[in-house]
Amino acid sequence: MRRKKNPILLPIILLSSVLVLAVGGLILADVFRKSQIQNPGEYQSQDDIPRLTIEEAYQAAAAGEAVLVDVRSESQYQAQHAVTAINVPIDQIDERVTLLKPDIWFITYCT
Repeated sequence: MRRKKNPILLPIILLSSVLVLAVGGLILADVFRKSQIQNPGEYQSQDDIPRLTIEEAYQAAAAGEAVLVDVRSESQYQAQHAVTAINVPIDQIDERVTLLKPDIWFITYCT
């Protein structure tokens, strides 16, 4: 006697496989992103550091993906600064860098 196949079983298996692969891909992408933040590598010169346009920085900050850091003096920051930016003057970076969370993307600007 031949066994009758269950027609609903195949779509459930396929959907489950797609979900597992999608979740696995998202987890892998997050792990890769975090490893890049923790170990961005060494740059030979400041020209090697990736640059963002104003629009890219604004979009990242507006989406909550990044924090803007104004590295000008406190008086310059008080006079005018980008919305939501925090102030860490360049001459205080060495002392205050430990206060910044390493898993957050910080975008610095000085003009």
